[in-house]
Order: sequence, then structure tokens, then C-alpha cells
Amino acid sequence: MGTGARSEGLPGWDALAVFSVTLAHCLALQVLKDARSLPSLGPSTAWRWTPTALLALSVARVHAAPRSTDALVALAMNGIITLACNGSQSNHVLLELAMCAAVLLCAPSVTSGRRRASSTEMDPSRARRAFSRRLTFSTRAALCVLYATTGFAKLNDDWHDPNVSCCVQMLVGALSGMGLDARHVSVVAPERLRAFIPYAATAFELGFPLLCVTSTCRIFGGRGFAWDGGAPTTVRLLTAVGASFHALIAMPPPPMSVYPFSMIMAPMYVAGAVPHETGVAASAFAARWKSGGASFRAGVWAVAILAVAVAIKQHEAHSYFEYPPYFAWELGALWVVCAFGALAYAALRGTRGTSTSSSEGNGGEEFEKGDEGLSRRARAKALAPAAFIFLVSASTYVGVRTYPSFAMFSNLRVEGGASNHWVFRNHHPMNLDAFDPIAAGRDETYRHGVLVTETNLPSLRTAQVNLAPLLPSATIDALNAAGCRREFHVTPPKWPYPPTEPVFVPYAIPPVEVRRRVASALKDGTGMADFFVEYRWVRGGTEEDGPVRRLVVKGGKVVVGAESGLAVGLGAFEGWLRRFRTFDVGSSPCRH
Repeated sequence: MGTGARSEGLPGWDALAVFSVTLAHCLALQVLKDARSLPSLGPSTAWRWTPTALLALSVARVHAAPRSTDALVALAMNGIITLACNGSQSNHVLLELAMCAAVLLCAPSVTSGRRRASSTEMDPSRARRAFSRRLTFSTRAALCVLYATTGFAKLNDDWHDPNVSCCVQMLVGALSGMGLDARHVSVVAPERLRAFIPYAATAFELGFPLLCVTSTCRIFGGRGFAWDGGAPTTVRLLTAVGASFHALIAMPPPPMSVYPFSMIMAPMYVAGAVPHETGVAASAFAARWKSGGASFRAGVWAVAILAVAVAIKQHEAHSYFEYPPYFAWELGALWVVCAFGALAYAALRGTRGTSTSSSEGNGGEEFEKGDEGLSRRARAKALAPAAFIFLVSASTYVGVRTYPSFAMFSNLRVEGGASNHWVFRNHHPMNLDAFDPIAAGRDETYRHGVLVTETNLPSLRTAQVNLAPLLPSATIDALNAAGCRREFHVTPPKWPYPPTEPVFVPYAIPPVEVRRRVASALKDGTGMADFFVEYRWVRGGTEEDGPVRRLVVKGGKVVVGAESGLAVGLGAFEGWLRRFRTFDVGSSPCRH
């Protein structure tokens, strides 16, 4: 039997089955989004339905056969194709791509190289355990790199300022999403707690990889990966804290909620943090489901149906604005709370009352050599998703892109020749020769930020959108009572909705994004023939003095301001690779 063999015959559920189902749920969200958004794109994009339909079939197949290795591999393949064709520029989409890639890189037929008649390939249960172990190694590395890079991005002034901190906004929004009014939010989250919570979040994100590595690596006295046994107590406690953290950030009402990001973290924790505990808990529930009789199963179904019905009723009773438009916050938040609640229970429960037989084997030849049993080649492939996460995160500091870059919701600013980061800080902001990562090694059109003070070009007027006015009124009241600035900005590729603010609010943006939008408008037959942009240069973190500069286009030709370089288009590769959000000249408020 091949290494990709089906494994429905294995007794009980394992962590890989739980990982398969949770990943399928995350990708089902993309199917839901496509089902709502693709019909509005017209017949010219009908081909984009094909990958979505294949992904929907893969999601259904995983639910029909959760212990099928083939079903998981097919889900990952179709997930990558669909996300590449239809996915948005969001952090959770990048993580979904990374997890799908991890599955393909760790799957037996991929990792083992050329086919050979080893004992692993002849025994599907051993092949599946080998697959699960490689995936644990891969996702644990990805978790550590993700938390290290997101925690590092939060080492800045504004994340730790309660008035503008995304962390405080999320906390207040979560409490409001739970039904607390402004007065009760102020009681539950007093001023001292609001000042402390950003530091606690930073400590958790930076501490997670350190504690995880020290409890895993034998060189530090750790227990290793505990392939066939329980995770170290430290990792189990980190999982419980992380579960609470990700459940909390899913609770703010749209458009503040980040429940899609929390959802993709669930399969990462399942495979990367507590796989054995998850498998034990899932098997125990499966056994209880089988032995509990009709009354037990009916009770479980009744609770599930009631919870979903309440979520749907809440969805129908409110008109929340979601961005990106998944239109499923109530169900998504319910899923996150249930999934992470179960994960925390499994982590804290541990493996009490269970034992692992040594006769289960070591998963094949690949686990007979090398550190922790993985061959060098297997480790290299398994670490690729973690390397991808690191490169995307590092792109912020080398001037490649600021979205998506895993620095969102961190209040980080590195644009305009000044930074609020505690490490990458420009201590001489007025020195025009100071290092600017966006401008380094490039021509003059990169050497300034652009403060757009007025324009009638639609793509520039909506380059910054403040989503805070779209929050429910109760959440806005809670934010006001907590002293939070009502700013929650996004830089959408397109904004097909009405303005969220009555007047245009000036914003700063790297020149690359101005060039992208101006050049697009200048294309023959595709843009406006007449428009203007009024702006000031931003350098060293401050805007220039004097009158505003103007870029004026008439009849599709630049008649004023051509020397600025802001009408110079981007190459295809540069336009795909380099993407930036807006930024503020002063303090840096919360940005998606």
C-alpha cells in the first residue's frame, strides 16, 4: 500500500484527523466568501468558480472521511490553488497557504522522495504517524516563528499607549461584543488593566517561542517532541493561554473582529502544540459518542443546533459590516470559542488515563536518524512554512511591503523616514541621510512619504478607510468611554462602499502606492481623464513646510507635477511584490 493510502480503518480519531477537520472549516470560509462575491464579478471571471468548487468538494470529502490522508492532501492542494486565485491580501490567507504547504511538504509521498518498499509504506498506520510527526515539527516551528515576529513588531511606542493601542481596542471591543455596555466595560477593564494588557500580550507572544523551544529541545533539558506521549506541561499551559487569547480577539464585533485569523490558529495548535492530547480527547469523545446511545447523541446534536440557531438569529438581527466580506461573524465567533475551548480542555486534561504502547513503532526509517528522529531532508522541507512566515514578516523592515506582513494590528510604523519601533528606530529623524528601509538603494521617488491632503482620484481617496465609524454604536460608546481613538484603518485594493467619514481626512502613504493608483488611472480607456492630487512630502517623520504641491492630469496627460515622479508606473513584478499601507505622521493608530 502506498504512503498516501487511506486510513479510515485506523481505530479512533487522531490529531491528524482533528487537524484535517479544523483546516477544512477554515478553508470553507473561503468557499463561503467566494459564493457571495464571485457572482458580482461577471461572466468574464467564471473560471474562478472552478477552484472554489473543487475546494468545496475537498471540504466535504474531509468531513466524510476525516482520517483519510488522501483527503487531507487533496484539501491542501485545492486550498493553495483557490487561495492563490481568489484569496484576499490578508494575514489569515497567508497562514492558510502556509498550512496547506506544510501538509504537502510533510505528506509521505512528498517527503520520502523516491518510492521505496519500506515498512512505513507497507503499513498505513505507521505512515500516518510519520506524517503526523513531520507535521508537528513543521507547525510547531511555524507557531514559534509567527509569535516571535508578531511579538517583535509590537515592540513599539504606540502598541503600549492605551489611547491608540490595537490591543486595548481589541479588549474593549471584545467586552462589548460579549454584550457589556460602556459603563460595565470600564468596570471590567479599568484604566490600570488597559495600561497593563499590551505589555502582557507582548510578553506572551515573545515568551511563547522561548518557552516552547526550551521545553522541547533536549539541549535545554526539554523532553523533545514527545512523539508518542504527552506534550511538556509548559507547552500545554501555553496552549491554554493561547486558546483564551485567540478566542478573545474573535469576539469584537465586525469590522474589528479577526475571527478568520483565530480560526486558522486552531489547526496550528492542534498539530503543533498538543497533538497527542488532542488525539486522546477526540478519541475519548468518539468512544463516548459510540457508547453513549441515542440519548447522548441527540443531546449533543440538540446543543449544537441550538447554538447555531442562536448565532443565525443574532446575524439576522444585526447588520454588521464585515471586511473582508465573509458575512459570518456570529458563526465564526461561535466556532472559535467552541474550538479553542475544546483545545484548552484537551491541553489541560493532558493524557490522564492513557498510555502509549511502544509497539506503535517509530513511524518508519525517516525517524530512525537525525535530531528528534527526522532526517535532514525531512526537516528542511518541514521548516519551509516557518521560513515563509519569517520572510513575509521581515519584509516590513527591509522596505518590501507592510501588508500583509504579520505586522498588522501592531501599531508599527516604519514609513516616512521615522519609526516608532524600539529597535528599528531612527534616532536622528531630521537627518535626510538616515536609513529608510523603503527608500534604501532606490531612486528619488522612494525617498519621501506622501501626505495626501486632497484629491478627486477615487482610488486615492479610498486608499485609507477608517472602519471605526462602521462599528456598532455600543462598541463606539465603549471605545469613547475607555479613551480610545476611534481609528481603525485599512488600505483596501478597492473600496466599493460609500465613504465612512463625511469629509476627506489627509493621510500619509509611501510613494509606491501613489504611483500605483495614478499610473492605473492614466492607462488608456481604464481611468479618469482629469484629476488632481494635492500633497506634501514627508521626510524624517515630518511633513514639509510651505504650500501644498500639486499633481494635475488633464485629458489623460500630466500637466503639472510630472517632475515629482508620482505618475511613473510600476513594473508587473514590483507591483505584485511591493504593497504598503497608509501611515500617520504623528502617533500610529490601529491598522489592519
